[in-house]
Amino acid sequence: MMVASEGTALLRVGDVDCPTVEDAHFSAVRRAFGIADDFLAGVFDFKELGAGGGKGGDLMSRTSCGTFFVKELNAGDAKSLLRPDFLEAYVNLITTGTSLLCKIVAVIKHPNKGRFLVMANCLPANVEEWSGLYDLKGSADDKALVEDGERVPEVHKRCWNVSWMLCEASGCNKGVPPRRTRYLAAKRRSFNFPIYVTKTQRAEILSALKRDVALFAEFGLMDYSMIVGVQRPPPGEAARCLQEAQGDAGATPRLHGKPYASRHGGDAVIAYFGIIDFLQAWTGGKKCAHVIKACCAPPPISTISPKAYARQFSEFFTWKLRGVAHDIPPAYARVGDTGEVASLDAAKLVSQIETLRFAVQNVEARLARAEARVTELEEEHLSSDAFHDASHT
Repeated sequence: MMVASEGTALLRVGDVDCPTVEDAHFSAVRRAFGIADDFLAGVFDFKELGAGGGKGGDLMSRTSCGTFFVKELNAGDAKSLLRPDFLEAYVNLITTGTSLLCKIVAVIKHPNKGRFLVMANCLPANVEEWSGLYDLKGSADDKALVEDGERVPEVHKRCWNVSWMLCEASGCNKGVPPRRTRYLAAKRRSFNFPIYVTKTQRAEILSALKRDVALFAEFGLMDYSMIVGVQRPPPGEAARCLQEAQGDAGATPRLHGKPYASRHGGDAVIAYFGIIDFLQAWTGGKKCAHVIKACCAPPPISTISPKAYARQFSEFFTWKLRGVAHDIPPAYARVGDTGEVASLDAAKLVSQIETLRFAVQNVEARLARAEARVTELEEEHLSSDAFHDASHT
């Protein structure tokens, strides 16, 4: 990593050298997830920045590899993120325990465009087609981004669409464009549909969610979302897709959310979860919006106090996650017509054992290198102590 004249570390972002902000914290995140300091060199172009689609209108774009997003850091979000006590708690949570939080790996300052945060994609970049993609808050603001493999265009109602308002309020949709009708129907379905996981998966997800929202409640943050990606592999391919998503056992921790694979009602799915947009503070503007929405907006609303939001968010996913699904059979199993394991495929089993043996060897090699480095540091320390003792005699 390069260093600016004033001692600030620089990150190469595309073809621009950008000073970092509070990088003592974010560099710890990069180390924990095995991210090299040149991870943005040649894979991002500031010219590609555009409105991110959220209500704030902050500029955002994705790296060409799809692994990271670079998003404009507005003053309000910066105030929440760059608090030393929040940064310490956030970094500790995502690097030492199971967390659903999006990983923020750097904050940079462009010479002309201002400050940006760099965050990891909560979803694996190698999945080209999603069966479903949802932005969920546990409120009437829930929406479907992709449903049944097709993108759902956002068609918002504005104050000048008086005819839309009257038609929607009366329940008569004749004056509402079909694209708006589809968008509203998808919003309702995204709020109501259950997510089937195994009992163990449900407990793990809810435990992580509980720790994450406790952090937000402590620091007065609200209006965050859960991005949920649902992948439906081709018949018989679920175990292979899961293995690809999990990667090598000896590799560094994954940046995207953990893949949760399960079977329910003959349907095999792999689901990913990630909490995003968690830097919104409970400001005076939000308090005023709460009063207006409490009177006019359909319930449940998302503009509520941080503690109330954390409770509503947790209760919603406690209801939404149904722990009645079953584990997907391993890749080396032959599955019968009714879904049960009928027999084992010896060739696939041998392949799985070889893969596991390679992973174990990889871990052993890493441990050996780590032990050698520890021994080297101990010897350097002993040599330094001996030198100081000799200089004092």
